Amino acid sequence: MLIDFRSLRADYQRFRKGKESRHSVSDRINPTLFQYDYLVLKTLKRDIDSLITSLPDSEEQRVALDIGSDKSPYREFLSKKKFKVSTLDVDDGQGAEYVGTAEDTRLSDNSFDLVLCTQVLEHCQDPFRGIDEIQRILKPGGFAIISVPHIWFYHPHPSDYWRFTQEGVLQLCAKGQLVPRVLYAQGGTLLALFQVLNFLVYGVMASWGAPLYFLFNIAGLVFDKAVNNSLFCLNFTCLVQKAED
Repeated sequence: MLIDFRSLRADYQRFRKGKESRHSVSDRINPTLFQYDYLVLKTLKRDIDSLITSLPDSEEQRVALDIGSDKSPYREFLSKKKFKVSTLDVDDGQGAEYVGTAEDTRLSDNSFDLVLCTQVLEHCQDPFRGIDEIQRILKPGGFAIISVPHIWFYHPHPSDYWRFTQEGVLQLCAKGQLVPRVLYAQGGTLLALFQVLNFLVYGVMASWGAPLYFLFNIAGLVFDKAVNNSLFCLNFTCLVQKAED
């Protein structure tokens, strides 16, 4: 199939007309089985919650930055671990505390105990520069939680450049001098299969496909437990740490 590279975004907008699906915080944290992207949101929320819970406890107030978010859907989880959360986004009209990008936050060195960068690096022209920036603004010994897609459709918000493999995530961290502590795959092969089926139905039926999404989502959850294979998965989430010195 020939791709007209001169009209990528225009073609995307024509395809998505009438199918826009911008989520609220509650949609992302508690998606319903009738959502076409339930499987990825459910598994992403589960694993980010697990990584936040695994962070060392502290009696002192700590500071966290959520990059690429104006509302920080994981704020409640972070508050339980005594993190005060700030947000950074490219748009200064959405309520984020800071305006910038993952590649250029415009923030000071060694400023944050934790950085969240979820589903953002695929939108960076240079994700290696993005990971360097995360390392720069982290305090020594600080942590970052990074999530990136392995299988997802083209979604230019505002641009969409990259997809990542397991080794790609680890290489990204190594180049950024961040030490991987935990790496999760969001879903296995069969869960990814049913998510792709949801994509196909969504492309034709949009919200009218809710009954099919419900069936595919149930099937994805059931079969994902039966077959443990992360070679073909939806997403990766990684907990990394900056060296103490």
